[in-house]
Amino acid sequence: MKNTIFITGTNSGIGKVTVELFTEKGWNVAATVRDTAKHPSLFKEFPNVKLYNLEMTDFQQISQVAAQVIKDFNKIDVVVNNAAYCLIGPLETTTMEQLKNQYETNVFGVYATIKAFLPHLRANPGSTIINIASSSAQFNYPFISGYGSTKWALRGITESLGIELAPFDIQVKAIYPGTHATGIFTKLDQGADTHNPVYKAYKPYYSNFFSAQRVYDKATVPENVSRIILKAVEKGVKGKLHFLAGGDAKFMAFMKKILPQRSFQKTQTGVIDKPASDSQKGFVKWMFGKNVTRVKTEVPKALLD
Repeated sequence: MKNTIFITGTNSGIGKVTVELFTEKGWNVAATVRDTAKHPSLFKEFPNVKLYNLEMTDFQQISQVAAQVIKDFNKIDVVVNNAAYCLIGPLETTTMEQLKNQYETNVFGVYATIKAFLPHLRANPGSTIINIASSSAQFNYPFISGYGSTKWALRGITESLGIELAPFDIQVKAIYPGTHATGIFTKLDQGADTHNPVYKAYKPYYSNFFSAQRVYDKATVPENVSRIILKAVEKGVKGKLHFLAGGDAKFMAFMKKILPQRSFQKTQTGVIDKPASDSQKGFVKWMFGKNVTRVKTEVPKALLD
């Protein structure tokens, strides 16, 4: 009998290429998007993929979809919590409603998904839960305190449930991608607002933050993460909780480990104090390496210029 993987947020980026990889490996795949009607041809070429509507803030729907997936495939071996979006901007100009929505999708939706599948996973030992976190859960960046903190939450969820569910032979793992060429940067929820007079104080630093990216518009291909997801479900890495993905994630995690806290914080502050220098831009290019493709980041021009 084929193994089956359930993956949220699969219309693009990491989710989409993960569906494609596991399909190629002979798995059955239960994939979700917010609205299947908007993606009529998505995965049609794969007979072993079934697509479901799923809104991550609708916890009742999550329970219903989980029940339907179990009914359709009989046994689920892996659950991948991938669906998320990024709230970005100075905290002072970000609304509490935006922060609430960020947590509803990135954290509470993950909780609801895990809870919906747990009775089935407990009854089928040997299953795996994978949470797609972010390198910002290893070292957070400026202007994404909301997004980054949701990913720190996933790190905490992973570590706690990794122990809690071990007696049931359920593995729980987290993957921490650095910057990858996905659609998340074209769906940014802007906490920055040019109509807010407070934003003027932050504008030069916000612009500096994006300066390197505006010159070097490439990032690691999302297939890098899908291959790590495949590795994380293989029996050879049983017991390993954390997986870094991408040259930038690995380098920054290493620097945080070896540098004193003050020094590491100073290097991060340097990112927003002034525009990126040519040497910094060159360093960013080196850090990503050769396995890259173009990444598009949509930030209103008025916020940066």
